[in-house]
Amino acid sequence: MTTESAAAPSAAITPADGITLQRIARGGGYQGPNDGVPGVNTWKGLQQLVTGYGYTGAIDGLPGPITWKAVQRLASKGGYTGPIDGVMTVASWKGVQQILTGFGYAGAIDGIPGPLTNSALQVLARIGGYFGPYDGVLGPKSWKGVQTVVAGAGYTGPIDGVPGPNTWRALQRIAQRGGYAGPVDGVPGPNTYAGLAELLVRSEHD
Repeated sequence: MTTESAAAPSAAITPADGITLQRIARGGGYQGPNDGVPGVNTWKGLQQLVTGYGYTGAIDGLPGPITWKAVQRLASKGGYTGPIDGVMTVASWKGVQQILTGFGYAGAIDGIPGPLTNSALQVLARIGGYFGPYDGVLGPKSWKGVQTVVAGAGYTGPIDGVPGPNTWRALQRIAQRGGYAGPVDGVPGPNTYAGLAELLVRSEHD
């Protein structure tokens, strides 16, 4: 059984960096406040995000059953309780839309995907390296970003809400998509947070 030992206690995290972590944690189902004080639920969201919802397919930009099953696992963090069968129903999309409220989705939680849902998916895909427009048109680059998010970033520890080296190494891999060029050593520093924050900045200004 893998256990985590805290590499950076919450007390060492500035409020601004805490908000960055909480915003990214929404991709793993975190629905709490962005108050800059990461707690167990923030860390569970981050750990869930980097675990990747079980996606094992290719990062090819072509969504198929394996991608859709992973999206349904994501939807389960937004309240979806149906089967993980790769068939996106209204209930599946409602769960996805609930998660996407943390990524700019302001439409109805109606289970009917449209341009607003797709644009928010593109914002989520930013965490996975997508840097195209937020135009609501999901193409291969958008889907590669989504697939990268659901594939995870190398975290292999438990979803226990206790951040340790495995959690931080995975977050450093995500930070690389925002320009972080430091070591993947599980020891976060200003450059790790800067890389994570850059992903969010780009998502707001592109």
